[in-house]
Amino acid sequence: MPHQKFESGDIKPRYSKGKISVFGINSVYPRTPWIVAWWSAAFPGFGHMFVGKYLHGFILIIWELVVNEKSNLNMGIALSFLGRFEEAKAQLNQDWCLLYIAVYVYCIWDSYRCAVEINKSHVLAEVEDAPIAPSDVSFFDVVILDKKNPWVGMAWSAFTPGLGQLYGGSTIVGTFILAWWIFVCYKAVAVRAWLHSFLGEFSSTAMVDWQWFLFLPSMYVFAIYQAYTSVNESNILFDIEQIRFLRVRAANLNQLNTIDNEVVQIIATFEHSPFVEMAIHDIEKLGVPSQNIVALPLENLESQAHILDSIHRVDGRSILDGAMMCGTIFAVLGAIYGFVLYWGPIIWGLLGLAGGFFLGLAIELALNRKKLKVFASRKSEVIIEVTCNASLKNELIKALKSRKAMGFVIMPKQVRSYL
Repeated sequence: MPHQKFESGDIKPRYSKGKISVFGINSVYPRTPWIVAWWSAAFPGFGHMFVGKYLHGFILIIWELVVNEKSNLNMGIALSFLGRFEEAKAQLNQDWCLLYIAVYVYCIWDSYRCAVEINKSHVLAEVEDAPIAPSDVSFFDVVILDKKNPWVGMAWSAFTPGLGQLYGGSTIVGTFILAWWIFVCYKAVAVRAWLHSFLGEFSSTAMVDWQWFLFLPSMYVFAIYQAYTSVNESNILFDIEQIRFLRVRAANLNQLNTIDNEVVQIIATFEHSPFVEMAIHDIEKLGVPSQNIVALPLENLESQAHILDSIHRVDGRSILDGAMMCGTIFAVLGAIYGFVLYWGPIIWGLLGLAGGFFLGLAIELALNRKKLKVFASRKSEVIIEVTCNASLKNELIKALKSRKAMGFVIMPKQVRSYL
């Protein structure tokens, strides 16, 4: 979060914090570079999408689908894990495999490099305190930056990848993920295999196309986690925009310093949300001058990392990275060995995902047990101080309650003694 206003008022900020448009919401958000590189290794293009470089990600994902399919690489990997090495070599197309290597390495290297550069840009954007437009209205759509629950986005992508991104406001990203998921499921005959598996007809999984099916575990897990992180980032972008608005507003108003007996002071606390600005407008409508309404963000002192972010606390420091990475690995392994086990690749892939997720979470907990809180707690984020005529006190309190104030206090009148 920005701590101070950019001092050089004559210089236009050069580093943007985020952008809202009809195409979606994107922001400059710091990432751990090796985690970004890992996602690129799991599926080329995912690392770039993870840091917000969506165009690069789309191109590399299409490249992966085409070249991997032409080289039969997934089949070769699956057969190798099953110990059928001669069959694996026979399946691979050497010409396409040789084309694959350089781009695969580039994806990992470039995503790591991009994460490092974006982290630097994030620091500079914080210093410059660049403005963010909180909404964009066009002929095609109305996009508004607001608070959403990351777990809702995660759940929608778990039902169908892409829906969580659409929920989070990323129209193009959600459409792309939804389209590629439908296409790969069709090529892999995955929907029919899923239906038969849950009906207990496990022998019918022989209809599954191994080559295309092995794309699905990584795609599924990434779509879920990307929806979660993108909603978190949008929430943080909302906080940053509102913090800047409140600080600029306070700087532009001349606050009153004198209080007489006919005046009451009320202090209320809020979470960052649209209700903050609604409350300010409601108070102004009561006849309270703007100069008498001080609204400023608080600097919270809590510094522990959290396992689970929430709509109330989204600092991007949850530790689900390791859990989702491990879940991806075991989902792929479950699908591979599921081709030769009784329950088939669908059931074993899901079991691998669940088992890997909890194993990764356990490892993260073991490594960070002294630094963590399980759930992110609520926090007071904005303080509003209102100085108004005592006759408006009841109406003012009613307005604060209607706009979801977390709490308020009526300041006692101080009696000054002169010695």
